Amino acid sequence: MRMTYEHLLLASADGVTTITLNRPERLNALNRRLGLELLDALARCAADAEVRCVVLTGAGRAFCAGDDLKEGTAFAEQATDATRTEIERRYVEGEGRWPQIVLAIRALPKPVVAALNGYAYGAGLNLALACDFRIAAASVTLAAPFVKRGMATGTNLLHEYVGIGVAARLVLTGEPLTAQEAERWGLVTRVVPDGHLGEATRAFATELARAATAALGFTKRALYEGWHQPPARAYALQGYAVFQSGRTEDRAEGQRAFLEKRLPRFRGR
Repeated sequence: MRMTYEHLLLASADGVTTITLNRPERLNALNRRLGLELLDALARCAADAEVRCVVLTGAGRAFCAGDDLKEGTAFAEQATDATRTEIERRYVEGEGRWPQIVLAIRALPKPVVAALNGYAYGAGLNLALACDFRIAAASVTLAAPFVKRGMATGTNLLHEYVGIGVAARLVLTGEPLTAQEAERWGLVTRVVPDGHLGEATRAFATELARAATAALGFTKRALYEGWHQPPARAYALQGYAVFQSGRTEDRAEGQRAFLEKRLPRFRGR
């Protein structure tokens, strides 16, 4: 039985499914319900062969302003000496929490594009960094403002893009970045004028949806799993990706198109 969404909107066209975080009154802050819905939507996209690219964006004035602090406060208030360990586990590892969503985005065997509007803060920044590409409106700001609220944070995703020096600046000061700064540092793929985010993202995602989806999925797995592996394991993952993609219909079409000197017509399988 399909989940009924309270805080998500889904729309599909031309092989692209757009998932819109829809809690605009809370700047799309991530609570447990939204997290569960997002995990469900990502699983549906993974299973649907008609979906060849996913766009993640936010309704209203923000992409995602981070964790819903009201829910986080409720977690803390529930804790007693007897229950603290279990409460902490649920907060960090429980269903619908952002680490699960990051892993689901990275595991999705199709490209995922974040269309960033307004604010991408805290957990919202992590969701954006989990995506394969980030298209940002010119007025977007990105931040990991935890220390400004007296909270600690980590830098795992930031390390992948900017190294420990820039990551330290972001997480130890909590200062926001402009879209232009983020693009210079490689945190954002492309910056577009305000008012053109939807158009630019649709064009980019549609091109990805026309690509060899299976090959993209195998490459994505080798890229992200290989990042933290010793060289021998990383090379093996790359080799498996090449071998597996070589057995797809799109690989045969790509070879024919090359020999016939024409553009390939990939079908995503």
